[in-house]
Amino acid sequence: MVILNWLIKREPFLTILLILIVILTILYPYEIPNYPFFVAWKTIIALTGLLIITTGLKESGYFYYLAKKVLNKIESERKLVIVLILLSASLSVFLTNDVTLFVVIPLTISMQNLIKNDISKLVVFEAISVNVGSALTPIGNPQNLFLWHKWGISFVAFIIKMLPLVVVLLVVLLIFAWIFFPDKAIKVSDRTKNHKTMKKSLLTFSVAMLIVYLISLEAKQAYLVLPVAFILYLVFFKDVLLKTDWLLLLTFIIIFIDFHIISTIPIIIKYVDILNLHSSGNVFLFSVVTSQLISNVPASVFVSKFNHNWFAITYGVNVAGNGFILGSLANIIALRMVKTKKIWIDFHRYSILYFLITGGIIYVLFFVS
Repeated sequence: MVILNWLIKREPFLTILLILIVILTILYPYEIPNYPFFVAWKTIIALTGLLIITTGLKESGYFYYLAKKVLNKIESERKLVIVLILLSASLSVFLTNDVTLFVVIPLTISMQNLIKNDISKLVVFEAISVNVGSALTPIGNPQNLFLWHKWGISFVAFIIKMLPLVVVLLVVLLIFAWIFFPDKAIKVSDRTKNHKTMKKSLLTFSVAMLIVYLISLEAKQAYLVLPVAFILYLVFFKDVLLKTDWLLLLTFIIIFIDFHIISTIPIIIKYVDILNLHSSGNVFLFSVVTSQLISNVPASVFVSKFNHNWFAITYGVNVAGNGFILGSLANIIALRMVKTKKIWIDFHRYSILYFLITGGIIYVLFFVS
C-alpha cells in the first residue's frame, strides 16, 4: 500500500498505464506471451542510452553554470524570458524535452527567489519551449525517436523535414513572449546564491559519449554501445545511474504494450476506419486529437498502427505536445516541479491559445491542398 501511494503521488501517468495493462491482461490473457514483441526495443535501447548520457550532462552542472553566466548580463524581464525560451528550446534539441526541464526549471525557480519580478509563469513558456525545440531532431523527444525508427530516414533528413514546423512554432512562441511579458527592469536582490559546482570530467566524458552514441544510432549499432556506456558510468560516475529516470523507461515499455493491444480491439478498429485516414490532413488531425486525449508518446504508437504517413503523424503529435497538459509528459514534469496551484491555471491559459493558433497555421500551411 505504501508503494502504491508513492507511485500514485509521484507517477500518476505511469499508475494509470499500469492499471490499464492489468485490465487489458484480464480481458485479453492470451496476449501475455506476446508482450515482449509489442515493445519497440530499438526505441527503448536508444532512449536508455540517451537518458543516461543526458543525465550525466545535467549532473555535470555545466549548463546550469552557463545559464547563470548569461542571466547575469540580462537587465529586462522580457529579455530574460526570451533568453530562457531560446535556451530551453536549444538544449532540448539534444538533451530531450524532459531532461532539459530538469536543467532550466530549477534555475528559473532559483532566479525567482533572487529577483523581485514575478516570473512564475515563465515555467509555462519553458514547458512549451522544450516541446518546440525537441521537435527538431529524432532524439529530442520519445515520440520522435520512435517515429524516426519507423520512418527509416537519416538523422539529417529528419531534421530537414521538421525544420519548417519548428520555425513556425518558435516564431509564434517568441511573439507570445513579447506580448505577455513586459519590458521592465529586473530588480535583483542577490545573484550569488545557489551556485552549483561544475564537474569537468563528467562533462567531458558525457559529451564524448553523446557523440559516440549519436553515431551508433545513425549506424543502427546502439545495442553494442549501450552496455559499454552503462559499465563506464557504473565504474566512474555511479551517481549518474542512480539519478537516471528509470521509471520513465518503464512508462514507455508499458505504453507500447497497452496501445498495441488497444489498437487490435475490433470496436477501436471500426471507429478509426470511419475517420478516413487516406489524406494527410486527416492523419494530422487524428494525431493531434489523439495526443490531446492520451499524450503524444502513446498517440504516436497508437496512430502508427493504422497509418504510415510519418510526416503527418510526426507533425501532429509534436504540435499537440502543447494545449492540454496531457498533450506531453514534459508538461506534467514541468508543472509538478512548481509548488503552486496557480501554475496549472496559467499553463492552460497560455498553452491552449498557443496550441490553437499554431495548430491552425500548420494545418493550413502543410495539409490544405
